[in-house]
Amino acid sequence: MHHGLPLPGSDEVSEKPTLEHPRSSGDRTSVRDRWWRDPYLVVAIPAGLWAILVTLRHTWTSDFLLHLATIDSLARDLWNPTDPLVGQASGSPYYSPYAVLLGLIKATTGLSARPVLEFAGLVNVALLLFALRRFCRHLGGGRLVAALALIFTLLLWGVAPVAWSGFLGLYSLSWIMSYPSVIGTALMLLVWDAFLRHRSRPEGVGALATVALLGALVVLIHPFTAVNMTIGLVAFVLADPKASLRARPVGLAVGAAAAFLLVMVWPWSDVSTLFGAAGSFDAVHKVLLTDVVKDGGFAAYGLALVGLPALVTGGRRPLGRELQILFLLAVALISIGAATGSYGLARAIPVAMLPLHLALASYLAGRARGWRPYAAVALIACCAGLFGESAGLIRAYWGDVSPATLRAWGAPTPAPSYDRVLDGIRPGEVVITDTWALARLVNARGAHTVAPAWPYPFVDEAARNRDTTAFFAPGTDPQDRLAIADRYGITCALVTRDRAVLERGALPGFTVTARMTNPRAVRLCRP
Repeated sequence: MHHGLPLPGSDEVSEKPTLEHPRSSGDRTSVRDRWWRDPYLVVAIPAGLWAILVTLRHTWTSDFLLHLATIDSLARDLWNPTDPLVGQASGSPYYSPYAVLLGLIKATTGLSARPVLEFAGLVNVALLLFALRRFCRHLGGGRLVAALALIFTLLLWGVAPVAWSGFLGLYSLSWIMSYPSVIGTALMLLVWDAFLRHRSRPEGVGALATVALLGALVVLIHPFTAVNMTIGLVAFVLADPKASLRARPVGLAVGAAAAFLLVMVWPWSDVSTLFGAAGSFDAVHKVLLTDVVKDGGFAAYGLALVGLPALVTGGRRPLGRELQILFLLAVALISIGAATGSYGLARAIPVAMLPLHLALASYLAGRARGWRPYAAVALIACCAGLFGESAGLIRAYWGDVSPATLRAWGAPTPAPSYDRVLDGIRPGEVVITDTWALARLVNARGAHTVAPAWPYPFVDEAARNRDTTAFFAPGTDPQDRLAIADRYGITCALVTRDRAVLERGALPGFTVTARMTNPRAVRLCRP
């Protein structure tokens, strides 16, 4: 798709990648004196300040509440925690090294889970910025390539971009910066960087150790990103098999075995259970594939296609073949997911977008043939992307924003507060609710619910959902309700719409302890 402009040529002189600083060591003082002229810092510093402003608003939702619950559960019992949602299963796949570290920080500092997780989000963004720059050194094009890659990664998605874990557009990142997927993506880039360094200079074991250690962390922290990381490593091997064979394949095999061992001995969870239950998460990911075909995919992802000509014709540029193969592998995996109903494979979409962003950055930074008109098209696409990501910009605004303004910018309006009925809920209690949204707020306070508020195939979800429905159903016998309460150790019930349990004698032993009218909610608890 070249919009009538000349396609980037494939006969330009190949630029050799360099891992050295562009200036000599004798000019280091001069470089330090003019650090502000580094193109990457010109982009990365505002991105970091934006992340700080978003964090200072303290407005989060969705999976942020799940991660709060995870940290709370670990902080209460770091060595033998129950699962963060229903408090029944021993351990949880959510208990990754990232979560354990945050739980340890909460337990030792006495801070609440929210500031710990918010600060972790800022660290994640900083690590991502560092990792992207480090990986971009393999693309050639000097210091400008990393700056362009960051701009394209934040902006070139679509005019109506998707906010999802692992998706690094500006709007999505404004919500997910504290999620494990962000630090997982940063570590993935560092693994790729270490592998490429080892492939080019296989003398030492430092790069191999980095691949093994960080690779194991990616698997434990975010298995979906681990799949993407593996796709990248396979692409690098296929792009240059001879170099990969020269790079001590026995050492690589030993590193892979060491990484596997580290994953298997992790004491807080069994990651294999998450891979085994991957099919249970398919339904929630179907919307990602729906967005691929909706409006031709342009609304959610179409702006990234600006990088397709650079990718297709960039085989002779540094890392060009690797990016081409990475893109093809990712698209093939997504297509298999769509054809077989394994919608969880749509989590490879970010790693399909990344080669488009990186190839475009490499082409423009290298000023290859036809770069000026191509840069004009890229600039127009970035302006459209900035409009599409504008909801991420307003997330950094400090002042009060009306719901109408939020809707106009494409940002969601704040969820209603249920603090009055939630304030009496204590960590570790079991609470039954009649809405999943309220159940998520319960989990965020460290308490457990009867029915999981997120897909959670590690317990009997069907039975718990049936019991929750029966508990609030108008025709349920009061003694049957009490039996359900005893079965799960329920201490409180939160009612927003199903009012049957509020009738006299409908729930023996429970009394109303809090009410609110806007939104309407009632809390009933045992003495």
